Amino acid sequence: MFTLATVVAFGALTGFSLILGSLIGTSLKISQRAVAAVMAFGSGVLICALTFGLMEEAFKHGGFDAIIIGFLSGGLVFIAGDLLIHRLGGRSHRPKLRVPAARETNGKAIILGSLLDGIPESVALGVALLDRKGIGFLMLAAVFLSNLPESLSSIDDLRKEGFSGRRITLSWSIVGVCVAAAVVLSFLFLHHLDPNALGIIESFASGAILAMLADGMMPEAYENGGFLTAFMTMSGFLTAFILSKI
Repeated sequence: MFTLATVVAFGALTGFSLILGSLIGTSLKISQRAVAAVMAFGSGVLICALTFGLMEEAFKHGGFDAIIIGFLSGGLVFIAGDLLIHRLGGRSHRPKLRVPAARETNGKAIILGSLLDGIPESVALGVALLDRKGIGFLMLAAVFLSNLPESLSSIDDLRKEGFSGRRITLSWSIVGVCVAAAVVLSFLFLHHLDPNALGIIESFASGAILAMLADGMMPEAYENGGFLTAFMTMSGFLTAFILSKI
């Protein structure tokens, strides 16, 4: 198990990735294709982390019952929350993915949507740090690479909503603090749970993350990156798998 100081550092890195994305997006002109490539690579890393890390640990802790209950519950809860964010206008930067009756772009809803995306990943990272070190580093890389394009891809729509560069960075800083806190709090308060409950939480986070990938990251990456998306996703998965075995 990692030390608390290391966990705090990991949490800070996850939060910083969101802030870094906002700083890059407000100061440089990054092509949507480049953002999509990073998003696709991060998706591949996340899929590997879920498959060979989090879900494997969840099964060891709780068995089939825990992973079925947790995984399906996590996915369904995320889908319901994502639908609400869509209707509030928080996913309007994904024009082809809009749902009926969705409002126009809403800056506050975009930020709220980022919390919906980020909290399950942060909880997953915090729980992963309770187990083998390899899983912790793998989850950190996965979360960092998914957070960075998350904030990058929202910049144009937040500007259209009247957000200044300073306000954009401040908003993402608040989200960054929240996701960092989620990592630390998960590590501190979930370690005492019995193995079955821990397995449910791990699989719940896995289900929510996979739903996020299917509903958001991968479709958005393909929309902006085209066929490059498949190769970058494969590259992310393969890189993560190799690093997890070294």
